[in-house]
Amino acid sequence: MPQTLKLALLDDYQKVSMRMADWDRLRKRGIETLFAGLALMSDYTRRQRKARSLSVIHRGVPYIQDGDPAHTLDIYRPRDAGGPLPVLVYIHGGGFTMCSKDTHRAIALAYSHYGKMAVFNVNYRLAPRHRYPAATEDVAAAYAWVVENAARYGGDPSRIVVGGESAGGNLTLALGVMASYERPETFARRVFDLSRPPLALLVLCGLLQVSDPDRFLKEKAAEIPGRRLSMHQGIARDVSKAYLGQGFESPDPERILADPLLILESGARPDRPFPDVFTMVGDKDILISDTRRLEAALARLGLPCEARYYNGVGHAFQTLFWKSQALDFWRDNFRFLYRLFPRA
Repeated sequence: MPQTLKLALLDDYQKVSMRMADWDRLRKRGIETLFAGLALMSDYTRRQRKARSLSVIHRGVPYIQDGDPAHTLDIYRPRDAGGPLPVLVYIHGGGFTMCSKDTHRAIALAYSHYGKMAVFNVNYRLAPRHRYPAATEDVAAAYAWVVENAARYGGDPSRIVVGGESAGGNLTLALGVMASYERPETFARRVFDLSRPPLALLVLCGLLQVSDPDRFLKEKAAEIPGRRLSMHQGIARDVSKAYLGQGFESPDPERILADPLLILESGARPDRPFPDVFTMVGDKDILISDTRRLEAALARLGLPCEARYYNGVGHAFQTLFWKSQALDFWRDNFRFLYRLFPRA
């Protein structure tokens, strides 16, 4: 091949790569802006203003004393709480690469105000700067901190629920595994040794196996047209690569807690009772197959699971509070929590 042609092809490749990188940055910025915008809009709604006025909020509380904002959490609880409240540790989504406790403040406030809970809304380190196991280590440390400090903020450490959406759903399920299975990882051992497993997990539209993102094209489980399915699968590849780095295409026993669903699908019995699970997803979400697999794996183990599937909606639809399906989800979710923690 002539040298001039090689140089021309290399130049074209670099231009395409730069365009793809620019597209990835724009997409990420757009998603972050959407979540930030939803949080900002919620701040000015009548219900959110009323909920804030009736709440006690502590912002930027460190769960690791290293000065890193990624190692902080916000705490929400009703101002008129009469006694120790059930606790929710909430873990935001964002493909392990974006968003924060601040973009998810409206969700935390909703759980606190309407669920009458003390909500600990957690930050964690983000990829690709901080790859696996950084996020998993951080939520393990945050969970241990909440168990040890919840009572100081009006929470009952014997009544803890962990919840999160998307990447947060993955980290939620991983915490449930760490609390119930005796594992060798130092950070997992810390959670297990607390002997305070959560009573329940809210695994919401979760990416429950980060490795092997190409499986979504093979499964074609979601009701998504071919072109859009390919686009969504491309996003899944980007997330997997950012969080896992090299070798993201296949599961790896050395980072199995990035794929907590595989631990449950292995058939291994937990070493102590596994938390009750509430899980949900929209039927136009590429991640629907992970939720179906979770429901099936828990059924094979004889473990309790309430799974909800919502028609006509895609990923993280529950944040779009004006949608009827979002309202259906919140009703279903609060019914689950009210059964778990009956209100006076």
